[in-house]
Amino acid sequence: MIKADVPQDVTEYKEQFFFGMNSRQLICSVLMIVVAVLVFLVGSKFISTDILVYITIALIAPLAAVGFLKYNGMGFEKIATTVAEFYVSNQRRRMEYLPDEMEIHDTVRKIYIQQLEEERKAEKKNMKRKR
Repeated sequence: MIKADVPQDVTEYKEQFFFGMNSRQLICSVLMIVVAVLVFLVGSKFISTDILVYITIALIAPLAAVGFLKYNGMGFEKIATTVAEFYVSNQRRRMEYLPDEMEIHDTVRKIYIQQLEEERKAEKKNMKRKR
């Protein structure tokens, strides 16, 4: 009898296209190979091989990230845009929801400040009377 592994969650399902890679990974792998070969063919005439290896790695790394990097279900593009928005946007944090405790705290703080002001006024009156 043939058994098929079925994931518990449907979102965990990954379509394997070629050598266990999905189509996105396969396309990026082919592009990485093409870029590496072209860089080595063109660059070997002008630059030493040691430096050319580092240049090739720098050119291929973004393609590898786009094809293979996933973090919390997000692809590299989503991660990069999220990080860029975080560092470029205004860093002020906004509270869109104030819990009831915050409103109570504000009310108590206002009452406390009013009492302090009344006590200070009373102390000033007492100081004037003593003179």
